[in-house]
Amino acid sequence: MRLLHTADLHLGRDEGRTIDALDALLAAAAREEVDALTVGGDLFDSVADADELRPTFRERFTDNPFEVLVVPGNHDAAAFDGNVEFGPDLSVLSTDPYETRSVADGTVVGVPYRDELGDELFFSLQEQATDDTVLLVHCTLDTGFAASATGEDERTGYFPVQKETLGELGYEFVLAGHIHSDLYQTKLPNGGLFIYPGSPVAHSWSELGRRHAVLVDTDDENVQPVALDTHYRDRFTETVTPGEGYDAIERVERWIAGHDADRADLEVRVGGFTEIEEAAFDERLRAVAGPATVRNETRGVGAVLDHPIYEDFVSRLDELDLDEYDRVDDREQVERCLVDTLAHLLETGEVTHV
Repeated sequence: MRLLHTADLHLGRDEGRTIDALDALLAAAAREEVDALTVGGDLFDSVADADELRPTFRERFTDNPFEVLVVPGNHDAAAFDGNVEFGPDLSVLSTDPYETRSVADGTVVGVPYRDELGDELFFSLQEQATDDTVLLVHCTLDTGFAASATGEDERTGYFPVQKETLGELGYEFVLAGHIHSDLYQTKLPNGGLFIYPGSPVAHSWSELGRRHAVLVDTDDENVQPVALDTHYRDRFTETVTPGEGYDAIERVERWIAGHDADRADLEVRVGGFTEIEEAAFDERLRAVAGPATVRNETRGVGAVLDHPIYEDFVSRLDELDLDEYDRVDDREQVERCLVDTLAHLLETGEVTHV
């Protein structure tokens, strides 16, 4: 089987961007000549969104050269109940506790969203596992993902599953959804591969960087990320030390130049201490940041040089014979180290400002 895997599209949320992401996924699936586009849950953001958008999407799910296989997620679990039609190319694997679908020379086993795996389902899925079968599921892998990884202010523990348990199931590929943050894959104890593709469009600031789907060829056991021309978010973060102010501005300028501002929300966060006068640094920073949101929390180096710790150290330095210290080249070197260290301590709050 040749599959393009995605999840957590959340159609209906920020409608224009998510619909554009769907079109990008359909185009990528056609370009990669896949047998199926698999969606690991939360195709829609809510049941209401699915009901509203369903009539307009039938054309998109018609006459594609591939199937679209979807499992319900925690957001749209009830969206596929009853006699609803999304288009002839889209099949929802919603039968409880699981449903199978033949694709090319293999089989996709889809598990609709549920609270837990349970022994009965575990053994049933174990019986379905073969070299030509993949598992499609919306779950939380028990590897310590934070709540922000789902792009939501809610619990992450939907359908919790451990790596060891998935390994015992015996699938070569487990294609999952629910974690939005980024493409994540990990080897399972049986040698199989677990894949979260990340959301194909950024829904929150926990989902940083350009978005991807994942191309899976089960015959060649090959997995490749597929870049998507969809909306994304990214953030530049740096703590400046005195003497690096101009270098930091150049790094911001290069970072901005590497992004497509027409399809990205960008943020620049800079803190620390700079040798450049505060207003001048702020003006230069905002000029090179262009369309990005700027959070400038820098201070002038005067906050370091006027600090009592610095003044006390310098006065003590006057009383020392630096020639007695093997690793000290000169006084300027010592003062530079002090400025950098004190700037770091002030930035982290380990030393308070005066």
